[in-house]
Amino acid sequence: MGLQFFARVIAVSTLKAFWDDHPENRNADKSEKERWANMNTHVNRHDPIRHTIISFLALGGLWAAGPAMAGCPAGEQELLPDIRALPPSDLAMLDANTIKFSTTSWNPGDGKIMLVARSPETDTVTGQVKQPVDQRISCSGGSYYDRPAGSAEYHAAHNHVHYNDYANYILEATANSVNPRKGTKTTYCIMDTTGVNTQLAGASGSAVFSWCPTQDPGFNTQGMSIGWGDTYGSNLAGQSLPVGDLPDGTYRLRNVFDPTGKLLEKDEGDNESCKLLELGTGSNGRYVADRGPCTELPVPRIASVSPASAAQNTCVAMTIYGANLAPELRVSFTGGTGPLPSVKNTRFDVAGNYMETTVCVPRARGGKKPLGSDPVWDVFVSSTQGGYASAAGINLFRVTP
Repeated sequence: MGLQFFARVIAVSTLKAFWDDHPENRNADKSEKERWANMNTHVNRHDPIRHTIISFLALGGLWAAGPAMAGCPAGEQELLPDIRALPPSDLAMLDANTIKFSTTSWNPGDGKIMLVARSPETDTVTGQVKQPVDQRISCSGGSYYDRPAGSAEYHAAHNHVHYNDYANYILEATANSVNPRKGTKTTYCIMDTTGVNTQLAGASGSAVFSWCPTQDPGFNTQGMSIGWGDTYGSNLAGQSLPVGDLPDGTYRLRNVFDPTGKLLEKDEGDNESCKLLELGTGSNGRYVADRGPCTELPVPRIASVSPASAAQNTCVAMTIYGANLAPELRVSFTGGTGPLPSVKNTRFDVAGNYMETTVCVPRARGGKKPLGSDPVWDVFVSSTQGGYASAAGINLFRVTP
């Protein structure tokens, strides 16, 4: 296995160099998804176009030539992703008998989600064509290994491949969940569409998985980068549930990602989110109203930071202490004068009691007082996704000459 492993490593390095030298490849074969106009960081999915990448074909041959590694090499750690669910949003009536909604899963883990489909196989009994899928797990030393993770199906009408059994949508009455209304998205094209928190350690400032794969074995990878999410808008097929026979009342809409547990991830406890909704009948007919999260989100709080100062033109490792600090929260600085500090490489405590980040202060420029009259900054956390409240720690960080 040793020679085959090194051959795969060399092939990956060659592919990366080819890919980096040809950035236009990153936009090939985007799907039909349309993005919301009000998203701060997003990627538009467009109609797919056929695209052939010779390096991928060559690499596919190498992968097929030898067995996959069973795990990371000795001394290396698995860099696992984390599939985290955001609450359903954009609730509306699709028609008189159907509700529609948007859903987002995102990845605040230590590694990317990367799915590589193998060559299509035909079921001899049903005649159905599917592609076995491997999840690629990154290792801390730069290597990786593949593990089986279900299957994908090719959709000829869209000219790309969707991953099977990625999400379940469940509608149930708050008073009785014995007979829930289920809608299963049997297929999903996983990609970077929404920058949820690109301050996270290992996050990319722009979308990496910005396409949907084709059935071509040489162009068959899909995934989700650290800090990025995949939003399926309410306008897309499958983002709906029938409600015509349900009585007026309050219901729970739950979205569950990776419901069958096929993907290996850092935290299995945050794959589900829930939204309360009201079904009613008014003068204009049936309506649906968003009644907020099923469980109130805890309010974040900032208590202190350490260190509490840094010189201009330096970077420092800072710990922010508080409570309910969720990975959706981004850090910023407000209220001070002089060069504005910036943040990168953030990591969150699982319990939400602290977060670790790198704060960089630019070089101060001009005048006798380049830091201004009050170079003391408030530390502020806020989110654009997930519905979390904002929090501020007043006058916690000073910039020094």
